[in-house]
Amino acid sequence: MIRFVCALPLFVMLTACASSGPPIPDIPEPVAFPAPVDTLVADEFARCEGIAFNGQGDLYVSGDKALWRVALDGSVERLGTYFSNLGLAAIGERDILFADFGRTSAFNGNPRRDGIVWRVTPEGKRTRLVKKGITDPNFIVVRPDGSFLVSDDSTNEIWHVSTAGELTLFSDAVNCPNGMVVSPDGRTLYVAQIFDGIDPIVWDDRIWKLPLDESGWPAGPPELLAATGEGHDGLAMDVHGRVYTASNHTNQILRIDPSNGEIVVICEGVDGVASLAFGRGEFDHEAIYGTTMRAGFVFSVHVGVEGFELVR
Repeated sequence: MIRFVCALPLFVMLTACASSGPPIPDIPEPVAFPAPVDTLVADEFARCEGIAFNGQGDLYVSGDKALWRVALDGSVERLGTYFSNLGLAAIGERDILFADFGRTSAFNGNPRRDGIVWRVTPEGKRTRLVKKGITDPNFIVVRPDGSFLVSDDSTNEIWHVSTAGELTLFSDAVNCPNGMVVSPDGRTLYVAQIFDGIDPIVWDDRIWKLPLDESGWPAGPPELLAATGEGHDGLAMDVHGRVYTASNHTNQILRIDPSNGEIVVICEGVDGVASLAFGRGEFDHEAIYGTTMRAGFVFSVHVGVEGFELVR
């Protein structure tokens, strides 16, 4: 049975509720939603985008064209300045991948393929893993073999980057792809479509399911998971395989259950929410930590469930 837990228009919920498999028992809610938001970093950034915990459980964010390490008490340490500040992902036990638009961007009317993906150590030492070929790299997903996927939200491209730094087009099936997350069985890549166009900006409200084969490559055209809220940005996943989305344009975090289409408003009022990561290390493992593009603060919201363990 599908339970509509959020106060969204019925036609929106029906769009999202096409079940892809047999129903599963309801999971008890450990928290009343929408849940309160706790501010971790309030006044350090004008805008903030990427967020990730490395393999040691340290928290990193990208903001104001820099990479920062954030302590449990909310203090921050700058680890280097970059051209821009986009998505982050953990790789290995210590390092962070940093997506950087480079010197130019399609959003500034100059769509050159000069986007960069950096690998950064906790000491701030950085190496260019991608030097050219991607216009505006945004979100990063690391794969079990050490390669990774990079979305380009100014095009329809998702790129595969090998461990040797070689670029291969992974998919061009979703326009303006942003956040991505892989299902626990490795057979579905969920992709957030943030825009329908960028000149001018036209917000989109869809999240897609891209089927993957046994080797983790696209196995068919994408199917719609949900069309709800505008400006889906970063994605995250809990241990039950439910997808959490930063709904940038509506200032909400939503949770979508692929097994039954249920949509839950996790929190509201997070202005320009951009990226999400479940707590690790000394941070609350049953909380989502997030960044905000317009307000520039870093926050957490307790959700009462742990995140699915990411590949590092």
